[in-house]
Amino acid sequence: MKPFVVIRRMEKQDNVQCQNVVKDFIMAGAWDAFVSCLFREITLQLIVIVWAIMFIFFGIPLLMCCLAIPVVIGLILFTTYGSYFNKANELAIRGGNNLCWVAEIYESNVFNDSTKSLQIDQFYEDSPGADKNEIRKMKRKIVGTISYKNHLIVDNSAWIYRLAVCPKYPFREIAEQLIVRVLANASDNQLSTVETVTSECDDGIREVYLKLGFTLRLVYHKQIIGNTLKIMKCQIGIDPSMWNQSKDQINLELQ
Repeated sequence: MKPFVVIRRMEKQDNVQCQNVVKDFIMAGAWDAFVSCLFREITLQLIVIVWAIMFIFFGIPLLMCCLAIPVVIGLILFTTYGSYFNKANELAIRGGNNLCWVAEIYESNVFNDSTKSLQIDQFYEDSPGADKNEIRKMKRKIVGTISYKNHLIVDNSAWIYRLAVCPKYPFREIAEQLIVRVLANASDNQLSTVETVTSECDDGIREVYLKLGFTLRLVYHKQIIGNTLKIMKCQIGIDPSMWNQSKDQINLELQ
């Protein structure tokens, strides 16, 4: 039987698996963020500052001051992974049973080393009734999660804040189904808008949202270290009139 995914409400026993998915997903983006930081102006400034300190205050020969380069790179690496680690732990413990959904994959017990290229074209709200004996033999694993809460600023609106997919599985297909499930629930509750935010390193995530009909609402820069180090943020949202179009775009196969 081909692998399929069930999109359902989160239950209490899913909490540990969801936390692991969120942590793995966030930490998977740490390397891209580290590479991005290497090509920022602040990196060159730090190298010059460390170089000057080593030469002026410690009397280290000018040529030996080249050690400032690996020192700064190591500092950036430690800082980047440290910040992502803290973010992963903080976000992992957030979420709720009422407004949180999970993507649970049913797949063969045979080890598959190419899960990222796995073709998943069947999504359900519950496991299909046919071939129950075969389904019992399949391995079940939570590979994605999403949550939303009431918008802090806009009345009668929702805010998506906990979208994560296991890095070993195809992101786009699973993320689309999770987002549409949130949109359907928000539509049933007659919410006026659904919004979220992505950073400059989240191109893949932003593309999924835009494909589903989200539009750019606001672009701003979040200051990390004064005016020297900033991260671009994109606030995107979707209006009720776009929800039905979003559902049609990905052709849900729900039973």
